[in-house]
Amino acid sequence: MASERSKRQSNIELLRIVAACGVIILHYNNPNIGGGYGAADDGSINQAIMTFFETVFICAVNLYVLISGYFMRNSTKRDLIKPIELLAQLVVFELLFCLIKELPKGEGLSFTTVLGYFTPSYWFVFVYIALYMISPYINLVWSHLSESGKKTLLIICTVLFSAYSILTDIVQHFRPDENNGLSTIGLLGSEAGYTIVNFVLMYLLGCYLRDREDKGRKTGTGKLLLLLVLNVAAIFVWTYSEKFITGDLINKTAAWNYDNPLVITEAVLVFLIFGNMKLGSSKVINKLATASFPAYLIHINLLEYCGIETFARKDPALLTAHIIGSTIVIYLISFVIFLIYDLITKPLFSLITKHWKKRTYSV
Repeated sequence: MASERSKRQSNIELLRIVAACGVIILHYNNPNIGGGYGAADDGSINQAIMTFFETVFICAVNLYVLISGYFMRNSTKRDLIKPIELLAQLVVFELLFCLIKELPKGEGLSFTTVLGYFTPSYWFVFVYIALYMISPYINLVWSHLSESGKKTLLIICTVLFSAYSILTDIVQHFRPDENNGLSTIGLLGSEAGYTIVNFVLMYLLGCYLRDREDKGRKTGTGKLLLLLVLNVAAIFVWTYSEKFITGDLINKTAAWNYDNPLVITEAVLVFLIFGNMKLGSSKVINKLATASFPAYLIHINLLEYCGIETFARKDPALLTAHIIGSTIVIYLISFVIFLIYDLITKPLFSLITKHWKKRTYSV
């Protein structure tokens, strides 16, 4: 991982930052986390603004996984210290915020209260670790396939786990609980793409994009931007069309499922656009990008202090500025917290790395 990381250029590191900020915006809008959609009037301009941001950044999680496939494609070795580091960050940050928020209430700490700080918002951590652990075997299979075999595998996976699964999700959306068992992913459907199945698909796409780059294949940025605009517009129209047909809340749409072919395509297009950028190596960008994962862990604990429900009812321009401003500030705060954390824990992990000789495995 260290050798791969050293090869990464600032255009992709910038993409990591954008993806992390995208997750913050998605949770800003989430009615159960930030509360944006829960506070905005149905059918209002403010709701449309949040829907636009949601549509643009709904590919953020897929981007994280796609980037991993792109960089880890050639690696057959995994270091067990990596998932331990991720879990350590999760435990430390969430326990810290749990103590800060719960102790002043004077009600004590129950197991349920503490557990609530870890689930369900951090599902990504556990599914990503699972992908990390099995990825060398994915790489082994990938490396032994011919070019046509790789394309065939991607087509099969895309049809079975994206195109078909989104159709069954749409059916279930209109007839909930009456069509369980139709999905190729699970009894209850695709779970909106929050699964290892979708992660493996995105990882394979990352591997394919790395192969494509190695062969010198490029698509012009202008064409990619046009396709991205059309793709975003299609998701946006789908969102409002589904709301019009079903009468449901706008955030209950299959258009934003991570396994939606349009959401997957959006991630690929955004990645290719950033891949075409010529930023060289920027120490500032690369340093800020180290907080992309910590920002994912920390931001949920900060959103409640942003006054989102108030701004969701204010002037549209003010709401837009608040979404962007809150996202930037939260990311920078997360960056500072991570710097402090890294300063404290780095000697410990260096010691573990030095003495734990059998912490790696390879295929």
